[in-house]
Amino acid sequence: MESITIKNDVCKAIVMTGVYYKNHHPGGISSVIQSWADNFEELQFYPMFKETNNVGKVLCFFNSMTRLFFKLLFDHRVKIVYIHTAADRDFWRSEKVIRLGRLFKKKVVLHSHASRFKDYYSECSAQKQEWIRRTIKKVDNLVVLSQSWKEWFEGIGIDSSKIKILHNITPYPQINSDKSIYNDDVIKLLFLGEIGPRKGVFDLLSAIVEHRNELKDKIELRIGGNKNEEQLMSFIEDGDLTGFVHFEGFVFADKKTELLNWANVYILPSHNEWLPISILEAMSYKMPIISTPVGGIPEVVDGSNGLLVTPGNRDEIYNAIHHYINNKQDVKIHGERSFVKVQPYLPNGVITELNCIFNQLLTNE
Repeated sequence: MESITIKNDVCKAIVMTGVYYKNHHPGGISSVIQSWADNFEELQFYPMFKETNNVGKVLCFFNSMTRLFFKLLFDHRVKIVYIHTAADRDFWRSEKVIRLGRLFKKKVVLHSHASRFKDYYSECSAQKQEWIRRTIKKVDNLVVLSQSWKEWFEGIGIDSSKIKILHNITPYPQINSDKSIYNDDVIKLLFLGEIGPRKGVFDLLSAIVEHRNELKDKIELRIGGNKNEEQLMSFIEDGDLTGFVHFEGFVFADKKTELLNWANVYILPSHNEWLPISILEAMSYKMPIISTPVGGIPEVVDGSNGLLVTPGNRDEIYNAIHHYINNKQDVKIHGERSFVKVQPYLPNGVITELNCIFNQLLTNE
């Protein structure tokens, strides 16, 4: 299939900011930007954050802000400032970019990725909540990942007409021709994500520990991710899971493709999310999904292609795994339905919608 690209004449009108995305920088936002970059003839990008030491983070921000200032000052072809943002300090950085874009009278787009933005907002004082609302109201478009998030932002007073829904993008799958995930005796579970409480990996491991003797010969779990690696390894060893639970470290490129081809059920029991790229990737590899009804996940996962469990509920996590152990035909049925559901999230569909957002802004410029 021929890829749809953002052409150079449009690219030169856009500068983009967000987290550093090159060299397989960890994180869902960096994955999105990398996927977008593959579909831009030229991406003018200014990283406002890079995972490094505190001094490096500060230098990254001020260096990019300085370069962006002079870009907007001297390059009059630029019409749009497009900002990828999260919550907490990242939203603070984004607010500075919004101010800069407005200073030079550019169209400003804020693309919100933060899975915990609701928590961030609710934890703020009334005064800071007002600052958040004022900041968002300054932009021309607020881009969100799902209908549920659109409704939430409307609920805090953001004008519906400026909110655009743009699906998360997932790369086209590289499915091995000899992949056969439906006839395995063992359910091959895959978890990809940050190692910590938010993504639910320790809830998953706790559920397995409680039923270890039953599950040890019926499942195999491979975990890919970063942060809290020592805690994870200790948990696996202390729970006597080393024979059938394996930590792969931070995975990307060929290793990630290998794991997606290996697995037959994807599991991500998150406590909060927008719409995880990893779920969409797993769906593109024809896997059923075990996850939670948070963020935009229920818009792509339901009883037809997976099972949703209550965040933190180990019994429900075990029951979902047990379902696929006892109903292996559902691995195939749910996996095929996942593949159908994920089609709008593949690159050509998403890039077409993104191009429409750009063209509308440029037409009304």
